[in-house]
Amino acid sequence: MKPPASEGPLVVELFTSQGCSSCPPADHILGKLATAGEVNGRKVVPLSFHVDYWNDLGWADPYSLPAWTERQHAYASALGDKRVYTPQLVVGGAAGMVGSNLPAISAAVAKAARPQLLAATARWGKDHVEITTTAPAGADVLVAVWEDARSTKVPHGENSGSTLVNRRIVRRLERVAVAGAQGTLRVAIDPAWRAVGAVVFAQRADKRIIATALLPKP
Repeated sequence: MKPPASEGPLVVELFTSQGCSSCPPADHILGKLATAGEVNGRKVVPLSFHVDYWNDLGWADPYSLPAWTERQHAYASALGDKRVYTPQLVVGGAAGMVGSNLPAISAAVAKAARPQLLAATARWGKDHVEITTTAPAGADVLVAVWEDARSTKVPHGENSGSTLVNRRIVRRLERVAVAGAQGTLRVAIDPAWRAVGAVVFAQRADKRIIATALLPKP
């Protein structure tokens, strides 16, 4: 069944690390979701957040940031989890599961609330993207800018000797507008990043994502 025109894609977030031997299968699933763009007829936008708490165990993930670890901890608090782990996948900001468990992911996507389509515009330049949108009441609007399909040879750590391919690596996550207000934000982009894309989403304080829109680069 084709989704209604007023429905936005469902954001799915993978918390992963190149230093974790359990993560490559989840990274592979995220890549398949990115290629398909849907799960059982529902449009999805997969994002990959590389956490930093594996970095002292033999290999420092070049895409990891403390901010992504903080985001995962915020989800743990909102979802009632006692700990964070990798690989974890969060669907719509409302349900978490092991990121390599495709049946659980499919079930969570099927059950997830349907986000509204968020009205937003994007002006892309070589080294930036400028987004304008209005946040709904009760939810701030964030933009995630990603880089796609990077390969990394990992010489140390649990994945020593492997060449890992990561998809939809989040490079920027910034607030465009606070709840109920209009906002315009210019986000810097490194021209060396490959296959850049972006999604805007309205997220409530309880972490549920209620409205979304893809911002494809021309």
